[in-house]
Amino acid sequence: MHVPTLRNLVFVSAALMSMFLGCASKPTSGGPGIYRGVLVGVGEMGTMDVTVGEAASGALPASGGLVDLDGTAVTLSGALNQSNASLSLSSTTGYQLTGDSRPGYANGSYQSPLGPGEFALLLEPASGSSIKTFCGSYVSTASTDASPIPFAITAVPDGGAICVGPNFAWYGYMDPFDYVSCSVGSGLFYGNANADAGNQWGTGTTDGDGGTWMVTPCGSSTSAGQDGGASATEDAALD
Repeated sequence: MHVPTLRNLVFVSAALMSMFLGCASKPTSGGPGIYRGVLVGVGEMGTMDVTVGEAASGALPASGGLVDLDGTAVTLSGALNQSNASLSLSSTTGYQLTGDSRPGYANGSYQSPLGPGEFALLLEPASGSSIKTFCGSYVSTASTDASPIPFAITAVPDGGAICVGPNFAWYGYMDPFDYVSCSVGSGLFYGNANADAGNQWGTGTTDGDGGTWMVTPCGSSTSAGQDGGASATEDAALD
C-alpha cells in the first residue's frame, strides 16, 4: 500500500509550484491548448472545458463552457492575452471570468447570477494524461459555523493540482496514487482523492485553523457536498 509522507508531498508541491512560476527566461503566459478544471462559488460548483486557439497576432481566441453540478450548461467565449498574461471569459447569461494565465494553468475569480467565486484550469498534458476533477465540500473546525463550504480539486495524476474554494485557489501536486497536496505559506490541504479507494477525504490547515474535506469525481451521482454536503467535514479553513 502506498502511503506518501506529508514531508514528501509538501516538497514535491513546492517544486511543482516553482516549475509553474518559472523564471525570467520562460514565458509568463500560457498558450494554445485544451484546459480543464473547476469553478466554485458559494452557491454553485461545476466543471469547465476551455479551448485556446492560435492567432497570427493579438489575443488568442478562447471558447468553451461550464457545466454546473445541477446540470446547467453555460457557453463561454473570450480571449487569452499573452501580452499581459490574462484570461477573460464571459457568457450571455451573466457569467464574467477574469484571471491569470501561466504556463500550464490559469485561475482567477468570477461573477455569476448566483454570486462570486473562483475558477482554476489545467492545460491538458501532451502525454495524454487525463485531467481529473473532484467536487465536494469542507468544514472548518475553527469556525463557529459548521456549514459545509464548496470545495473542488482539478489535477493530473503525477502532476499539477489546484485546490479551489469560493475565495481561494491553492497550487500543488497529485501523486500517481491520487494523493493531493496543495499549499500556500503555512496553509495546507492534504489527503486522498482516489476514487478506487473509496476513501476520498483529507485534512488541512490555514493559519492554525483546521478541518476536513471530502470529494468525489465531479458529476458522479454521489458527488460529495451535494444537497448541502452534510456528509463532508473539512479541515482546511480560509483566510
